[in-house]
Amino acid sequence: LEPGIHAPQARRRPSGMGGCESCVRSRRKDVAADLALATAQGNLPALRLAIEKADGIGVDSSPARQRYAELARRERQSFDQVEEMLFWGMNSQDGIILFGVIEDIRTFAPNHALLPEAWAKLQGLRNEIRRRMRRVAFNRDAKGLSAALDSARRMGIQESELAPAEEELHALSEAQAAER
Repeated sequence: LEPGIHAPQARRRPSGMGGCESCVRSRRKDVAADLALATAQGNLPALRLAIEKADGIGVDSSPARQRYAELARRERQSFDQVEEMLFWGMNSQDGIILFGVIEDIRTFAPNHALLPEAWAKLQGLRNEIRRRMRRVAFNRDAKGLSAALDSARRMGIQESELAPAEEELHALSEAQAAER
C-alpha cells in the first residue's frame, strides 16, 4: 500500500446478543449435557474430563465433583482394602472411628465376613461409653456427661437410648446454674 492509503477496515459485528454469544451459550448447553451424562454414567475418566471441560467454560460442576469424589472413594476402598480397614478400625479402640469404618464399608460391602466381628467390637465400645455416662452422671460431672453423650452419638447410639442421660445433663446444668 502507498503511504496515506489505508487498507479497508474489517467489518465488525455490533456488540450485544447474537453471533459469538449464541455460540458460547450453545457450547455451554452441550458441555452441561455432557457433564450430566458423565455424572449419571459414573465413569471416572469420562467424568473427570467432563468436569475439566465444564470448568474451562464456566459451567457449574459442583454436583459432578461430589459424585466424582464419591466414586473415587469407593474405588479406593475396594474389597482388598475392606479387611485392612476393618482391622484398623477394630484395633483403634475408638468407637467413633470404628463406627465410621463400619458405616463406610456397609455401603459397598454389606456382607463382608468381618462385619459381625467389627459390630461385636463396636458393641463392646458402646457398652464402655454407656458405663462412662452412668459414672460421670453419678459423680454429677456435667462436662464429662456432655462429652460422653457426644461420643455416644458419634458411635451411633440411638437418641432414644440417650434421652435419660440428656435429662440428667439438663438437671445437672440447671443445678450448677442455680448454685452460681
